[in-house]
Parts: sequence; structure tokens; C-alpha cells
Amino acid sequence: MTPPVRTFRERLLEHARSIGDVPAILAPTASLSYGALVGEVHALAVALRSRGIGQDTIVALTARSEVDHLLAALALLELGAPQVALASHDPPAMRLRLARRVGATLVLADRPDDAVAGLDRIDLGAALASARSNPRGDAVPGFDASTPALYLTGSGTTGEPKVIRYSQHDLARHAGNHIDFAGERVLRPAHVEYNNSKRMRLYTLWQGGTCVFADGTAESLHGQCARHRVTWLELSPLHGADLLAASRVEGMLPAYTAVRVGGARVPIALRRAIMSAASPRLFVSYGTTETSLIAIAEPSMHDARETVGPPAAGVAVEVSRPDGRCAAPDEIGEIRIRAPGMATGYVDDAAATSKHFRDGWFVPGDLASLDVDGRVCLHGRKDDMMIMNGINIFPAEIERTLEAHPAVEAAAAFPIPSAVHGQIPVAAVELREGCACAASELVGYARSALGVRAPRRIEILAALPRNAQGKIVRREIVGMLGARRVGE
Repeated sequence: MTPPVRTFRERLLEHARSIGDVPAILAPTASLSYGALVGEVHALAVALRSRGIGQDTIVALTARSEVDHLLAALALLELGAPQVALASHDPPAMRLRLARRVGATLVLADRPDDAVAGLDRIDLGAALASARSNPRGDAVPGFDASTPALYLTGSGTTGEPKVIRYSQHDLARHAGNHIDFAGERVLRPAHVEYNNSKRMRLYTLWQGGTCVFADGTAESLHGQCARHRVTWLELSPLHGADLLAASRVEGMLPAYTAVRVGGARVPIALRRAIMSAASPRLFVSYGTTETSLIAIAEPSMHDARETVGPPAAGVAVEVSRPDGRCAAPDEIGEIRIRAPGMATGYVDDAAATSKHFRDGWFVPGDLASLDVDGRVCLHGRKDDMMIMNGINIFPAEIERTLEAHPAVEAAAAFPIPSAVHGQIPVAAVELREGCACAASELVGYARSALGVRAPRRIEILAALPRNAQGKIVRREIVGMLGARRVGE
């Protein structure tokens, strides 16, 4: 019986034999078939091994070139050397802190100023040049595919980013839920240094698809999708809004290009606008760094509830009441997930591990409901839920209501303390370009729809603060506005 494929090296060799002439990478600076990719990755792995990198090395990787980053990541996977990305745009103190948290033993980087205090640095450019000028076919030692391979960080919207560790076996199981990438051309504009982008590149290669890298020039997404015949365009909500703005000028994407948006809440107004102006083939996904893909909504599923669709294959989802029992259909509770290859805890954070990993389930702290068809609907973070006079108020219901106003682009709701009521809901909004609206008008609009659950005050900001993935960061809004009391 043939043993299952468990490492990226084995998987890429399989592709090189069966689809060797198919492009694995399409980028402005390089184009590599699967046959060529296997050769380049192996030559780089040999070059890195000759420089002392092996299975007992934890490598901090920094590369501004997306192709170089991906080649280095694959070479480290071939060597069985665990890796963590130290993003080039992060400040030195943050890079140092992450390197120490994972126990990095050296830095593989493309610039001298990427060095991290106390760690040796290997020049990635020199290693690549050596591998290309003198490619060697030396064998590299085998390793256990269940050992650590990749350290990932969460988005950090609730404080210091959590760190998750995965093996190649785990990553292979995640990739199994992206079978729709097989034979497809996948473009994700976000840089490969970002957690979600790196994983999507790896999943695409696992499935034998083509990784299309964004052109850093002025060419639009529309132009890139047409030139490379992109069949999947992977976006964050922030990039989704950019696509919508471009589509109002350039029209619809090519008919063969499907769009998938995920990584944060995707408001129904944005969904409808993308389907009308950019592509009717819009998919919305829900996932976490700790589990990979959880659910995905197909084009026919988008409605005012903002469903993220049914659980993906092999993923179990439950919504629980405070007593631990399963909630009834459409009842809001705390979601818990069990998924193939999911994490079992956080690195160096026992308290967070015990809070979020319970009895084989991952509990992200999201409020959700399951409809009668088993589709997941999200209602915000449990920690963001407000209780006013004993009434549970969910930020998502306030945000959806405000975003239905024609002048509102985005909204974020949060509580402020009240000596009388416990908590009082307030909100901040970002208006659509060219629109004007008074805060008092928005307060009245929300009150007519939500009654007592409406925000008592609404602040209009030039832009809501977001992280690099496009998620709105509520704690920054609270810091900007101050948690001052409003009228009782």
C-alpha cells in the first residue's frame, strides 16, 4: 500500500511528475513551472543546509520579494526546519519579541538591517544566487512530518498576537479543504509575509494550482486577472472595498474570475455591491489561524443575516449556551469548532490555551447562530457583547443597521460604562466618500430600527482604524474617543 503524501517535498515531486509543465508561480519577476519549482527549491535547500540550517534550527524569515519568500519557505519545509515570518514592515522591537517567543536560532533575510539582536544572519540573496549558479542535487535528510514546521501569528486585534505552531501534516490537512484550488490560478494581493497569504500560497501549491503574485505597478486587479487568466481572486474586506471602487471605473471582472472575501466581517452591503459591480461569483469565508477554513458561503447564500455558509468538509461546528448545551436553531451562543489539523494550543501562553481550547474544541470567542440549514451566522465577539439593564446587545446588530444607511461605509459598536445601566451602547462610523450626515440623524435612524438597543451616541470618524488584514480595531476607537460617560 502506498504511504500517504505528508510533506510538501513529496507533494511537489508528485506534481512535477504529473503536471510538470503547469505554472506553479506567475509573478512580475519570475515564472516557474512545477518541474522548475522543484529544482529551484531543492537547490536552495541544499545551499541553506551547507550554511548550517537543519531540523534543529528555528528560522526567522524576512524577504520583501514574494517569490523569494515562498522559495525560502518551501526550502525550509524540505529541510524540516521550523520557520516564522518576521515581517519587513514590523518595527525592530516587534520582530525581536516574536523571534524570542518562538525560540528562533537564526535569521534568513535579504537585507543587513533585518538582523535580530543575538541571532546570526544568513543572506537570502547570496544563498539564492549560489543555488542558481551551482545547483546541487545532494540528498537532504528525512524528517518526521508531525514535528513543528510553521509558526503563525494571529491578527492581534485583542492585544499581543497569539502564536500558533503547525506541522507539515497539519498544513496538508488544512490544504485538503481547498480542493477548489486544484488546477486553478489564484491571486491574493496581500503580501506573502502575512499569515493568511502565506497559507493560501501553500494550499494552492499543495492542490496543484498556480500562485499568481500581484504586480506592484499601477496595473489594476482587473488587468492582472485578465492577463493571467486568474480564476480565484482572494481578498480581505479591505481589498474587497478597493476592488469595488475599481470596478465602478473598469466594470466587471472577467467571467472566469471568482472572488472570495474573508478574514473579517463582510457586510451585506459590500457583498451586494461586489456582486453587482465586480463579479456575481462572490464567496465569503470564515476561518481562524487556529483552525484554517471553517465555513464558506456561496453566491446564492448572501442575505441580510450575513451568513458565512455551512461548515467545510470535515469541520464540526456547534453553538453553545452558557450552560454548555447546544443552542437551538437561530439562537445566539458561543461557537466552538473542531477541524482537521487544527491547533491544540498557543505557544508560550497557557492561560489563553486553557481559555480557547477545551475538550477537543477550539472556542474563538465569537458569538454565532446556526440556521435550520446548518449555516453559520456571526454576531460579533463574545467580549464585545454589551449588557444594558440585563438586555444582551450584540455589536453586529448595531453595525448592520447603521451600515444599511446610505451614507455609512462602515460602523463599529462598543460599550461605555454606566453607573445606572451597567453598559451603554455607542458606535463610531465612517461615511461613504462624498456623503454627509449628522450624527443625530444616525442616532434617530438606529433608534427607529433597534429601539432600546440603539446606540446612545454615534461618533463620525474620517476613517475607522484597521489592522493590516482590514479588521476594525475597536480598542483603538475606544482609545481615540475615550470611555467618557453619556447621559443616563
